[in-house]
Amino acid sequence: MIRIPPFPTVAVIVLFCQVAQASDIESIVVTASRLERPATELTQSATVIGRDEIDARQLANVTELLRHVAGLNVVQQGGRGGVTSVVLRGGESNFTVVLIDGIKVNDPTNTRGGSYDFSYLDIGSVERVEIIRGPMSALYGSDALAGVINIVTRTDVDGVAVNAEVGGHGLQSARFAMGGDIGAANGVITVHALNEDGDIEGASYDDWGLNGSLRFNVGESADAGVQLRYQNAQSWSFPEDSGGPVYALLREVDRRDVEESHVRLFFNGATGPDWRTRIALSHYERNENAVSPGIAPGVFDGVPPNGANSEFSRNLLSVGFSRELGDDASLALGAEWQNEDGESNGFLDFGFPLPTNFGLERDTLSAFAELEYAFGDVQLQASLRWDDPDDISSETSAQFGVLYPLPENSGALRVNWSEAFKAPSFFALAHPLVGNPDLVPETAVSLDVGYRRSFGTDARIDVSVYRSEFENLIDFDPMLFTNVNRSKVISKGVELTAEWAVSASIGLNLHASYLDTDIKDSDARLRSRPRWRGGIDVDWRLDDRWLLTAGYLTLAEFWEASIPTGGLFLDGYQRVDLALTFDASERLKLGLAVDNALDEDYAEAVGFPGAGMRGRINATYRF
Repeated sequence: MIRIPPFPTVAVIVLFCQVAQASDIESIVVTASRLERPATELTQSATVIGRDEIDARQLANVTELLRHVAGLNVVQQGGRGGVTSVVLRGGESNFTVVLIDGIKVNDPTNTRGGSYDFSYLDIGSVERVEIIRGPMSALYGSDALAGVINIVTRTDVDGVAVNAEVGGHGLQSARFAMGGDIGAANGVITVHALNEDGDIEGASYDDWGLNGSLRFNVGESADAGVQLRYQNAQSWSFPEDSGGPVYALLREVDRRDVEESHVRLFFNGATGPDWRTRIALSHYERNENAVSPGIAPGVFDGVPPNGANSEFSRNLLSVGFSRELGDDASLALGAEWQNEDGESNGFLDFGFPLPTNFGLERDTLSAFAELEYAFGDVQLQASLRWDDPDDISSETSAQFGVLYPLPENSGALRVNWSEAFKAPSFFALAHPLVGNPDLVPETAVSLDVGYRRSFGTDARIDVSVYRSEFENLIDFDPMLFTNVNRSKVISKGVELTAEWAVSASIGLNLHASYLDTDIKDSDARLRSRPRWRGGIDVDWRLDDRWLLTAGYLTLAEFWEASIPTGGLFLDGYQRVDLALTFDASERLKLGLAVDNALDEDYAEAVGFPGAGMRGRINATYRF
């Protein structure tokens, strides 16, 4: 098998070239605050992936896209049909707030404490992905202990476009998109359908869904609109921690049926000569019916057959105001009301059905303020938020950052301190067997120091060093047979991202991460946290019609566990993905992609082999 040099060697080579050269990289504006700023002016560590990059790389799904982000590790059990979550800066998978079009989609009724399953996202409907690292409760309230991932769906469609793709493992997908002006408004709608027979034994996935938006101007200085999304999916896979197709003694698989939808109404406009107003009202709903054959006992106790029918909804009303305070300062303030309502009707089968029904409702009132002040060239950024959930004590979260440009265009230093909290999930509080109504919120505090620099207009480098403390972590106590607050985890790391346009036709993107985690007063290890991971993405414009991209990913060994085997280290691996795009005409684009092009043999979870090499072909036609 062909072997590529270990990542640290490649990283040093590319980094040396990075400093010596320059490219044509645009600054992208992200929403890491209520006062929109260019990415180069943020005190937080952020990554933005735009539609052009998504199209060029032709990755199979959003999961594959996220693998190439510094500080983020993807955990996938059972291929596309299994649960897929992310570990951001060493935090648990439920420590990341996931937004779709600004709407929070974490579900606190699930057994994972509210982590989001990324396997359900359709990559063809995504316009942009924003990843903000570090505690973010000062902006987003509960759950953002490790960071925020915001998925923005497409609004850039002009005309009609159809796309079809077929590939190995029974992959078939089709998408339809239509957009343009409708009188004084602009509207977009996309519809997709997808089927995969499964890239590993027992895994299979089907879904269809739609996304839409309608935006119109209100006078000369305001706009309003509506965004909506619906998805219906069915998935099959071996249960989590079962040992998968390699070790599971029971050969039946889980089945999950999911319906997910949201609608959001918004208004942005001037209020008087100085203030701007933002009002948003949203409704999110998720219904899941899951049935599992259970897991036979092994090193750890098994899990009996089980199932649950869960329904969850979240309503949010947000009102915010912002204004410029002279030439050097900006202010944003406002309030939110959120209602969360969840119910789960389930069972455990011990030879007789034992009900595991529970339900909770939570109202949260919030107030927030954000201030930006420029002291000469130095920028100060501060946020403060107060949240008052009706079932736990109120929480106040803060964030403070400084951006200091170095002289002679030699880059900028940034420092960001932030804190966050996570209200106990409905499952952790109310499950009739393991729930504990006396749980207190989990908390996080983090210090992030960074350096970023642009070399001319062509290249950029960004380095972050951080230390995060997570406290009062919720864990299951087998002696008490209930959930308890007890753990404290220290997470430290270094992240590097770099971009370089070697020439007008060749571009490189580099990412590298080092992570060290420690559970205080314990010899236990945290799962799915490789110490090193990184990669390089190469774009090569062969001519005006041909584009070749290659993505290389490598990571070190990591600790994992399953019920049949107990805990063990899984080997690190290297993976290469290739894509070739041909612009046949102004209307027709053809694509060829090869996933895991070197057919690397690896596993992300015990007993769940990674997908082998797979080819895909696709075509897009614009009318």
